[in-house]
Amino acid sequence: MKLGTAKRIITPKRPVRLCGYATRNDVFDNVLEDIYLRVHYQEYSNDTLIFLYGDLLWWNSEFVEIARKEAADAAGLPIQSIFFIASHNHSGPGTGTSFIPQLETIEEDYVAWLKDQVIEAVLEAKDDCEEVCMARHNGISDMNVFRRVKNERGQIEMKPNYQVEADKHLTVISYRRLDHTIKGFLIHYPCHANLSNGNQVHPDYPGIALRMLDDSYKGSTSLFLQGCTADLRPNCVLGDRFVACEYDYVKQFAQDFYKSCMQTIESKGIRVDEEIEIKKEEYQLPLTSESLLIEIKEKAKTEEAAGQWLEKVMEKNLRPYEVIEISKLRFGSQLTIFTFNAEVSQYYAEFARTMDNSAICTCYTNGMIGYLCTAEQIREGGYEPVGSALYFALAGTYKEEIEETIHQLMERL
Repeated sequence: MKLGTAKRIITPKRPVRLCGYATRNDVFDNVLEDIYLRVHYQEYSNDTLIFLYGDLLWWNSEFVEIARKEAADAAGLPIQSIFFIASHNHSGPGTGTSFIPQLETIEEDYVAWLKDQVIEAVLEAKDDCEEVCMARHNGISDMNVFRRVKNERGQIEMKPNYQVEADKHLTVISYRRLDHTIKGFLIHYPCHANLSNGNQVHPDYPGIALRMLDDSYKGSTSLFLQGCTADLRPNCVLGDRFVACEYDYVKQFAQDFYKSCMQTIESKGIRVDEEIEIKKEEYQLPLTSESLLIEIKEKAKTEEAAGQWLEKVMEKNLRPYEVIEISKLRFGSQLTIFTFNAEVSQYYAEFARTMDNSAICTCYTNGMIGYLCTAEQIREGGYEPVGSALYFALAGTYKEEIEETIHQLMERL
């Protein structure tokens, strides 16, 4: 196969509002470390695909709708070959306006400039292609923790829960040139990138670890694939609660994660076939709206966030569904990647491995439709299946039946 890479700084040139926390309502204070756009242009014997990675919370669906087509046209490829992926970094700017403004706002000039960077980086990566060999390295990393706890009243709280096993799988895909030097890596791990809630720009632990890898392997450009982390969070805990940390601690967390990556890289790799199969499924996941609509409409009379929600869902004509996009990338028998345009519970990654033990799941890909939980988690409630619907401007909460639907879509793929 051939791999071409490109890397560009996408730090806003003037202060804009960061997205991911409703508590940050002003432009950022300063830049602690640049954030990047990273591109892998991969040519296989039978097909081509492009990964466009950003140190961002997500690529908003409205941004993807435009930029994906333009990137495909620039590269001369079908849209299904283009994958916009994000680390879920809570310390970067927004890319769309489809959610309530408390969660994400944009600077139009920045978004237009970012789209230009995407197209230019795709063309740069295409021109950079050279022969590489692809290998898979399997490891573990003990950096995450399950984040849902049922209290004495039977309610779900967002707290560390060490009684539920967290997905510790760490997967590294290496790309070596014919002279055995490293061209780049794909690093896959499920853990929220939300260590810090300060009003400063930085790439959180995934982007910092990528910078460390690029420094260790000169001439390389690596990407991070965020896993099914809807119910997982960094193990940054004080007592029985999660705590935000300063940038110095973020760097230390990234250093420890980098060490896990290096240990995995040094393990014996499995050669990956140089043919690829790309398939995609789309489906309208149903929302149930009765109780949520009544509750939030009442709150909208006095609460700003609820008022913003009401405005957004009315713009969508109270649409009773959101469209999930799941793609499957199969690289012979050694690697399958499922991608989701959502935040996804770790149990879907577990389900993927029961179907195919080579499978990994990458979320925050080609858009965002909110949290996809299991039927049990939806029944239990809590922030992920219920509370988050307000911020994502969903006209309801996802129905329990989505678990079986998502399983069927993955099986069909």
